[in-house]
Amino acid sequence: MNEAADGEQSIALETLYPIREVSRLTGVNPITLRAWERRYGLLVPHRTDSGHRLYSQRDIERVRTITNWIAKGVAVSKVASIIDRGGLDAPRPAATPEVPTVLDQWQSSLEDALGAFDLTLLERRYEQLLAVMPLASALTGVLLPVLRRQRRGTSESLLLDGVLRGRLLQRCAHREEGRPSVLLVNLQGAESEVEALATAALIADAQVNLGFLPALPELPSLLLAAEQSGCKLLVMFSEGPLETAFLQRQLSALNQHLECELAVAGGCCALQTDALAAAGVHCMGGLGQELCASTRLLLAGQFDS
Repeated sequence: MNEAADGEQSIALETLYPIREVSRLTGVNPITLRAWERRYGLLVPHRTDSGHRLYSQRDIERVRTITNWIAKGVAVSKVASIIDRGGLDAPRPAATPEVPTVLDQWQSSLEDALGAFDLTLLERRYEQLLAVMPLASALTGVLLPVLRRQRRGTSESLLLDGVLRGRLLQRCAHREEGRPSVLLVNLQGAESEVEALATAALIADAQVNLGFLPALPELPSLLLAAEQSGCKLLVMFSEGPLETAFLQRQLSALNQHLECELAVAGGCCALQTDALAAAGVHCMGGLGQELCASTRLLLAGQFDS
């Protein structure tokens, strides 16, 4: 049997997982997994005849490796070169037991607090987590993966959701005189509000006064809000792709009438890079350390989209 046939046979014998299952196992949402594949070449899943993605156990371990590096503050665009230099993504020796990572341990400690429905312990774990790692790392590596693993509508998921919303809103509400004003609009409503608040909190870390709108108002009202607040940067947040009509009409209209910079943050940046560039809108990217840096560059007029 030739090498190609050997490879096909090994793939056929391997357990493969659909993207939703990979998301459940790793805490990384499907939109981000697809973006890592398309934009950065970080993943190369198998494809069914109908085009559906299937991932191997090795792919799942690679996703976990990627999230670990991102949690350490490495930009997602740099992760592939680090992993593929060798060794870091290699299989462990068979005799070496799997050792939980620091992120795994933090996730377990949060899940223990949730399982006991202990709000005091959960709040303490949150404070301890933020004392040992930056907010971006805590969100992408621990807090949001745990939240996504909880079954929606359960007491545990609602408890963690409430804690995160409260803490993130608290960070967004901090204001100091003389700081530039930034306005963030959540285009996806309640569906992705925690992710939108997380994005807002990371932008607020750029020493700005952050205003958060949980939904998109009518265009004249939004323009008036931006003008009256003295907004220097208006950010539209969406984890999913933006509708073509919104891209071509409303974003273009905003660009024409706004007196401040206009940018987009969230998963849509990786999914619609070319379309957003054609609309003249800056792409700030998804959750990560770069949001803070991108905010500063945009306010300084030095952002290269």
